[in-house]
Amino acid sequence: MIRAEWALAVVLATSVIAPAAAAEITAFFPLSMEHTAHEVVPPFEKSSGHKVTIQYGTAGAVAPKVRNGEIADVLISAAAQIDGFSKENKLVADSGFGLAKVGVGMLARKGAAKPDISSVDAFKRALLNAKSIALADPAAGGAVGIYAPALMERLGISAELRPKIKLVGGGVAPVEPVIKGDAEIGLTTISEIIQFQPAIELVGPLPPEIQTFFAFTAGIPGNAREPAAAKALLDFFTTPRAISILKAKGLESG
Repeated sequence: MIRAEWALAVVLATSVIAPAAAAEITAFFPLSMEHTAHEVVPPFEKSSGHKVTIQYGTAGAVAPKVRNGEIADVLISAAAQIDGFSKENKLVADSGFGLAKVGVGMLARKGAAKPDISSVDAFKRALLNAKSIALADPAAGGAVGIYAPALMERLGISAELRPKIKLVGGGVAPVEPVIKGDAEIGLTTISEIIQFQPAIELVGPLPPEIQTFFAFTAGIPGNAREPAAAKALLDFFTTPRAISILKAKGLESG
């Protein structure tokens, strides 16, 4: 009888202690990491007991949230933005580290003919021959939405392409017009293209001479309510399991 009572006491103690140890983690993540997070976060939650709630958005959308003091325990954003927040003392000191980087790619609808973009000249021809091009609205603060118009200007084809470009705003991925047939091709991060397969296909990355990489840096905001749990989540992103998921989703570690 004593043994049974002792066992019951252990069960009751465990049921009380476990929830107390678990934390509710809030996080800001970039849109291009949404599907990656869907695979990385659940095993972290299962192994740690913590619960993670994520808001996704562009760097431009996240910036005012952080500066206005909106509570978050984890922040993943563009490296330059994280560096800025660090200088503004918006992050826990020394909490930032390079998490991943991603390049830009062209996408087309599943089954559609894929243009050659293996060289800069071929890439220019592909854009000039396209009937329509989906691109994130630069006003939304998305990295590719800002980079692509400047690249078109640099290549000397901005005027010809302007009437073809279909800007996508409101936090909607620029792959949607391609999926629906409203745009022939699109430009966005490779990770975002991979996330929407098989409805669309990756035509290929930009040629090396005009490719650019967007680095994502992670940090813990200074107003974090669960800094220890936040660090555990960020540490989990550096495990072999998480790194393999990042790679499968078109992201390169650190």
